[in-house]
Amino acid sequence: MKKHSGKTLDKKDGIRVIDCRSCGFAHVSPLPSDKELKQFYEQEFYQHERPNYFKETKEDLPWWMATYDNYYELLERRTKGRTLLDIGSGPGHFLACGKKRGWKTTGIEPSPSAARYSAKRGLTTVNDFFSYDRAKKIGTFDVVHAAMVLEHVPDPVGFIEDMKKMLKKGGRVAIFCPNDYNPLQCILREKYGFAPWWVVPKHHLNYFTIESMKRLLVRLGFLVEDALGTYPLETFLLAGKNYVGNHAVGRACHAKRKAFELELYRNDPTVLNDLYTGLAAAGIGREFMIIAKKNKL
Repeated sequence: MKKHSGKTLDKKDGIRVIDCRSCGFAHVSPLPSDKELKQFYEQEFYQHERPNYFKETKEDLPWWMATYDNYYELLERRTKGRTLLDIGSGPGHFLACGKKRGWKTTGIEPSPSAARYSAKRGLTTVNDFFSYDRAKKIGTFDVVHAAMVLEHVPDPVGFIEDMKKMLKKGGRVAIFCPNDYNPLQCILREKYGFAPWWVVPKHHLNYFTIESMKRLLVRLGFLVEDALGTYPLETFLLAGKNYVGNHAVGRACHAKRKAFELELYRNDPTVLNDLYTGLAAAGIGREFMIIAKKNKL
């Protein structure tokens, strides 16, 4: 069994976040059991942790679909194949966007309520936790996509290895994660006294940066092709709009972010992609999206 040790970055609710030397990325210590995680995602996550998720996602749908169209454009520049597995497919918006573009999409989703919502939309969705052993019967894919998933799993190394096994020869993973302990967060914490609001150890087990994820993917046999940051929401905090713990202010800030991005999606998405590629190179962005190709070796 791997020994997890490293500098303590934070402590909350009796749980430490460590910069793990053996893993190469930060994670909680101790890690929860499989039983605890299964109960949380099947019975609590959408019901208690994200009760407004479906309503707000529906409100944001034009922006989400424009964002997803942009991500599919990036994928289509890299691969001729059009089969995709979406792990943690939630309500199915990414699946629906791909289907509309002519992709054959399949989702795997552990939450029964989210899986039902997706299936009612006529989308191919399996209600289960992802592992290669559970999913191999589905087949192999040109792209395996996981958005806002890897921060939740107790063994992201094994998880990515299982994603790799689901790929066809020369296939790609597309990974979207929070960009935690990024430079703007560190400024807000160290210079302005903000508590680390991004630390939520009950369900965010791992805390990746853009660089730590890129290093991990290379270590696991991938070639990183694209890395983009997302809108650096921390700029609102630096400008005096404190959305931490204030949902109404957060939604107002998010509305401005949506308006900015939608204008560029409509007029010249290349400008936005170039901007967000540059942000990623500086380690900035509230989240990141990385496309990486399975190496031949």
